[in-house]
Amino acid sequence: MSLITHVSASETLTPGLDSEEGAKSFRRLIWEDDGAAETATKVAVWIAEPGVYPYPPRDLEETFVVLEGEALCSLGGSEPEKIGPGSIVRVPKGVAPWLKVLTPFRKLATVVPKP
Repeated sequence: MSLITHVSASETLTPGLDSEEGAKSFRRLIWEDDGAAETATKVAVWIAEPGVYPYPPRDLEETFVVLEGEALCSLGGSEPEKIGPGSIVRVPKGVAPWLKVLTPFRKLATVVPKP
């Protein structure tokens, strides 16, 4: 992988979770720690079309920075909060994140598995 990456590049996007309404999301792995894939720390860009993206609780911690767009974000059923460029969100292990993407959305996420 290159040491310099432009998060706006879209040439290596892979499909992600579809929204409840059928809108699409995509992800691109930027960096992955050495070691077993199930325990490796990963950094990725995630982009999504407007829609609702519910995720189940996961055995990982995620911290992401919103680069573009706006969304409502709820963690573990909390009251949704509006997030946008510059917002930093931490999703603890075992907490179900929920995003209602309002405008085309892009985030840079660091994911740390916690088996």
